[in-house]
Amino acid sequence: MKDNKKNKGITLIALVITIIILLILAGITIKMLVGSNGIIEKANEAKFKTKMSAISEEWSTYKIGEEIAGEEVDNIYAGELLKEIIVSDELEIEENQVKNIKEMIKQVGKTEEEYVIVHEGELYYVSQKKIPNNEKQVKWCEEIGIKIWEYEGSTGIKDTSGNYQEVNGVYVCTPELTKGFSKKTTRYITEREGKLEVGNWINKKPEDDWYDYKNRKWANIYVESNGIESYYVWIPRYVYKKDEENQTTGNERMDVKFVDCENNYIDATTQKKTSWDELQKQGYKLPEAFWWDNNGNEEEEGEERIPGYWISKYQLSELSEYTLDYSTVATSTSITIQNITVKTTETIGTYTYAINGTIVHRSKNGEDYTIKDLAKGDKTINVTVLDKNGEIIGSMTRIYEVADVNEPDISKFDKDTTFYVYWDEKGNEHNEIPIKNKAPSEWYDYTTANWANIVTRNDGLETYYVWIPRYEYKLDNTSERSYVKFIKGTSKETDEGYKIPEAFWWDNNGNGEEDEGEQISGYWITKYQLSQEEKDARINAEMSAGSNLIRIKDITGTLITEAETAETQIQYEYYLNGEKKHIGTNAQENYTYENLKPDTTYTVNIIARNKETDEYIGAVTKKIETNAPYKPDISQFNKDETYYVVYNDEGEEEQIKMSEAEKEPENWYDYSNQRWANIVTKANETETYFVWIPRYEYKILSDRGNLNTANRRIDVNFITTDITNENCTTGYKVPEAFWWDNNGNGQEEKEEELTGYWITKYQLSN
Repeated sequence: MKDNKKNKGITLIALVITIIILLILAGITIKMLVGSNGIIEKANEAKFKTKMSAISEEWSTYKIGEEIAGEEVDNIYAGELLKEIIVSDELEIEENQVKNIKEMIKQVGKTEEEYVIVHEGELYYVSQKKIPNNEKQVKWCEEIGIKIWEYEGSTGIKDTSGNYQEVNGVYVCTPELTKGFSKKTTRYITEREGKLEVGNWINKKPEDDWYDYKNRKWANIYVESNGIESYYVWIPRYVYKKDEENQTTGNERMDVKFVDCENNYIDATTQKKTSWDELQKQGYKLPEAFWWDNNGNEEEEGEERIPGYWISKYQLSELSEYTLDYSTVATSTSITIQNITVKTTETIGTYTYAINGTIVHRSKNGEDYTIKDLAKGDKTINVTVLDKNGEIIGSMTRIYEVADVNEPDISKFDKDTTFYVYWDEKGNEHNEIPIKNKAPSEWYDYTTANWANIVTRNDGLETYYVWIPRYEYKLDNTSERSYVKFIKGTSKETDEGYKIPEAFWWDNNGNGEEDEGEQISGYWITKYQLSQEEKDARINAEMSAGSNLIRIKDITGTLITEAETAETQIQYEYYLNGEKKHIGTNAQENYTYENLKPDTTYTVNIIARNKETDEYIGAVTKKIETNAPYKPDISQFNKDETYYVVYNDEGEEEQIKMSEAEKEPENWYDYSNQRWANIVTKANETETYFVWIPRYEYKILSDRGNLNTANRRIDVNFITTDITNENCTTGYKVPEAFWWDNNGNGQEEKEEELTGYWITKYQLSN
């Protein structure tokens, strides 16, 4: 029998060849999968570019929307991970000026917060070595047109928390500025060539040469508030012993080593650490000043060891006259520094102007300077005068605290006849915006003592009010001053020494006891009121309404006559429901608000101003209702014989039988546009046309310079049956035709007043 076993196996050589081929194929596959241009890499690139493109597109959409709305888009937006870097190292800004990027770009997640920011209206990828895949992501951003911001990282002195670390060639507990000093009033002082030069405020990182303890250059700071100055020097934690090798009489020296809070010493050259036990054996001692007995038990505990302390070099106490002083004019968005005075015999080199710890202007002559476009929040203003060598001659810091007050409650005022009162930059009063509209940005700012004011006006009677928000106060009998702090809500809690005025308790039920809910957030107080007797002495205007219009005539008042001279011209602003409609220059001008809705109440407001200076002179406000003429009364006509008469725009007539019409034609009449209601009756082969005359009052008008008959015209107002000759508009009359003496007694009675009547236009007979 033939042996076939050799045909069922594989030779060793074939096996080896097969393995080699599989390895080659596997290598190719792995390279295709994970190589620099592999499938996974391409997928990562596509994913990243898609994400960044979406973020870029969303930012562009947001930016366009803000620009259309007139909003600024140059703020800084960043995630929390980049916020500290931006504030402390890269940009001269305050922490509260960095906004959350997720407010504007919803696509940004936790990963992108590490490398995406918006700065000065542009989207950036922030390149940092610590970001995974950073080099490739930079390349991918460049390929899709996203800008790159290279972050190098902070260098030199950067720690101000008392940590023990190497700084400029020596281990030392760094100067602690994280507590005890205000970032608004404290600055670094750098010693250069034996002179102390003023540096940045401590809300910024210090310069690299602020101190150098290896070369006996100690850390100094300068504190100034309202002209009170203090200088401090940092004493880092150290141990000491006599330097026996360098002792000479009259020149005794100490060997000092800076140590950590466990009194261990590190040599910066060799990085060798020497323990406190070993240092004690060598004769080193620790000054008692580095132990602060917090709990008073006279036992040194771990948390009572301090990394160092600030010692006052000298302090200038409060002066009756300051070396440097100035005044300010502030708004919520700008502060003007002016009237700078310096009392010194030294030669002034430079004036510096700073806001919130950032110098924004330098000057040689100390001119007035306005800091504009300020963000919300407390504002710290500083002016410093330096000599020609850069040393401080004088400094003055003032802090403007933003007042957080209870908003004015305008809910109880008539929203149509009550107006916001505010003043422009020239000091001119404005009161043209009714409180039903959004308040102007200039309305109030209690931070700068700009209190909320309103005025109510109704037919000449005018009352001004000011809002008093809830506050607490303290009296200083020595300086004869009072100190006020505003209180949010209706809290009764006060600071030490402060009281809340009784006016903020309103005894609603009159029981003389303070019950829950009777504390108020604030109140309006009358500033001054013009009484009814004075209204004619100010300003008035004759107003009358039709069905779709309001007429204004004859603006009068002694206020006008006193203000208007040959040199002073007055202009009149005409408002309707808070919207300016017209500017007139003549008090006798006849102006008409047109295209109004019938049966609607409107608020008319007329403001008089000096034409040249825009100074406010006075105003008159009235509510007036347009009238809808009485509808034609067709109840007495036979509808089978009566037709609506309608005219198109070309004047062509159309007749619609009343009995066949479901309702009256829409274009039958429109008295506001002088289209009168017409009908025609057809009976016994006779056509008779009628026109409806709705009830009205009238006055014959004439041009003051021409009283001839040809120039006379009639002014008509449609009225209700409540209006008769006894109570109609001054100067107007109600035609007798609207009274039908039903009982024939010759006396006009209420039920005899007509809503209107039909008058025959013409009749077509056979």
